Amino acid sequence: MSEAMTSTGRESTPTASPLLRVRDLKTHFPIRKGVLSRVHANLRAVDGVSLDVATGETVGIVGESGCGKTTLGRTILRLTPATSGSIHFDGHDVLSMSSSTLRRVRRDMQIIFQDPAGSLNPRMTVASIVGEPLMIHRIATGRNMSERVAELLEKVGLTGDDLHRYPHEFSGGQRQRIGIARAIALNPKFIVCDEPVSALDVSIQSQVINLLADLRGEFGLSYLFIAHNLAVVRHFCDRIAVMYLGRIVESASAANIFASARHPYTMALLSAVPEPDPQRKRSRIVLRGEVPSAVDPPTGCAFHTRCPFATDICRSETPPLTGKTGLSDDHIVACHHADELLQFPASTDHVSASGGDTL
Repeated sequence: MSEAMTSTGRESTPTASPLLRVRDLKTHFPIRKGVLSRVHANLRAVDGVSLDVATGETVGIVGESGCGKTTLGRTILRLTPATSGSIHFDGHDVLSMSSSTLRRVRRDMQIIFQDPAGSLNPRMTVASIVGEPLMIHRIATGRNMSERVAELLEKVGLTGDDLHRYPHEFSGGQRQRIGIARAIALNPKFIVCDEPVSALDVSIQSQVINLLADLRGEFGLSYLFIAHNLAVVRHFCDRIAVMYLGRIVESASAANIFASARHPYTMALLSAVPEPDPQRKRSRIVLRGEVPSAVDPPTGCAFHTRCPFATDICRSETPPLTGKTGLSDDHIVACHHADELLQFPASTDHVSASGGDTL
């Protein structure tokens, strides 16, 4: 994609380079069989993803479990090896840099894990957990490190009295706050939030989301926010990208996704969002069939096996991720019939009442 192309695939005047620029990223895992462990097939966890994240922007990645959201985030940070594609962060080619250069760049790229208990070493105190990145990058030691860790804990809603306690002495929400303190210890520019609130109680989720929002404003952070809860994503993210079977099928601003979603998969996901007003009725769209295997994905549009509007072209040709008639410049969708689907029909005759949840 040329420099004069935006993430929507449309030509535009040149603008400042995004903080993160991902192009045609693929992450495939070989499946080996037999005595000689020969590669029998590949699991296509991420299968050609392109996206941009601007400085100070929060981009949400949503989709069903197994669609490749977490693998995408880990591949961007080079925690999981990429098969092909390109990742540029703050002008650096992430996939080609040496280990020593990657260590320096990783000061600006951090991650908050989904499981607040599993991501913290139970044998280490909070002081050691949060202070470890400061020690590794030789930013602070001794008393300076203790003071810095206490300051970080206060920023996430804990106190300096927690320095010498262990993870098992904290609640789930408090453990996630420790993980957040560790992530911001090096003053990063970009953080991958891998479903940071999905393991928490609903009452705690809002507190953690508000904390992340406050830190974004204070430090000018950019987030890649991975989630399956669209209500949370709508509240927190500037833009949303919807993933299905390793690919982005629709992307737009959060407001446009909720106001004018054009991909049938996105529409089905939106129908699963709980309606807070009991007076308003919303038809639940339950998709028929199962999610296809990422080892042997369908030809054409990967969603055609579950789509009520699939035609012959959907089964034979992969739709490009481009802008469509009547959509804003930042709104792109991969659907052959997106121009025809101004809204999902009120009738649910085309969908089955069984076949699994949409989200």
